[in-house]
Amino acid sequence: MNITLLTNVLSGTENSRLSEEATKFGHTLTILEPQNLTVHIENNTLSIPELDDTKPNIVILRGVLVSVKKIVALISYCRSKNIKVFDNNLLQMQYSINKTSDLIKLGIEGLPLPNTFITENFANMPALAEKLGYPLIVKPIDTGKGIGVTMIKNQEELTTYVESKKAAGTKAKRTILQQFIPYLHDLRILVIGDQTFCMKRIPPQGDFRANFSIGGTVKLFELDKETKDLAITALRKIDMSIGGVDILITDKNERYLLEVNHSPGFEGMEKATDTNIALLFLTHAITSAK
Repeated sequence: MNITLLTNVLSGTENSRLSEEATKFGHTLTILEPQNLTVHIENNTLSIPELDDTKPNIVILRGVLVSVKKIVALISYCRSKNIKVFDNNLLQMQYSINKTSDLIKLGIEGLPLPNTFITENFANMPALAEKLGYPLIVKPIDTGKGIGVTMIKNQEELTTYVESKKAAGTKAKRTILQQFIPYLHDLRILVIGDQTFCMKRIPPQGDFRANFSIGGTVKLFELDKETKDLAITALRKIDMSIGGVDILITDKNERYLLEVNHSPGFEGMEKATDTNIALLFLTHAITSAK
């Protein structure tokens, strides 16, 4: 079987792991970046040579946030050629792959979220920060893996943060201000179909962010039913079958849902759980492609 993986995420080991597992089962996996695909229309016939040359039986999408509009058109193209696609229900999301739309969907359901404000104006931030209280977390809507996530401890630090962004020519765009939750456990729960895997994330020395990708460490964590149900519910409300759900548990056993990651890395999860996550991902994508 010829499998083509469309992704903008080329760093890390996940792609090579998927390729390894595909090869073991006699499949050929080709990795293409959506932005490098060219569109040809000749004699009223559409073709995408780089994709067509791989002769895919199945196309898998992973980490396509920055090319989402082009990807939606590519999905339609593939299906018009009777090529099966695993898109993690991207078409049903109607381009809404960002933290703002996810938070709105989760908020509609009344799921336990930290107090959160989303703004597109630096001028609004001081008043919103006062409502949240310090310390608080500031993060952009369009990054992952802890990139751009900042803890603000007081009004002076917020002023410095805003001024530095303005000096760098950075616009507020859609910025998330979120209540800081003192936690006992920072969990990443990976959901693949009906299967769940959980690891506790431990931040590197001197950092509050616990992301594995920035040097945090991970270890296996036994998931209780309440937390498992919350993770699965959150993922289903975003309408995906694969995703990474971040949940904090406090010393009072309170649970807070931080976010749902559309293209979670699984290198850390493989190490924490000693499970072949790449194979499970690939198997689910193949069997769910349509």
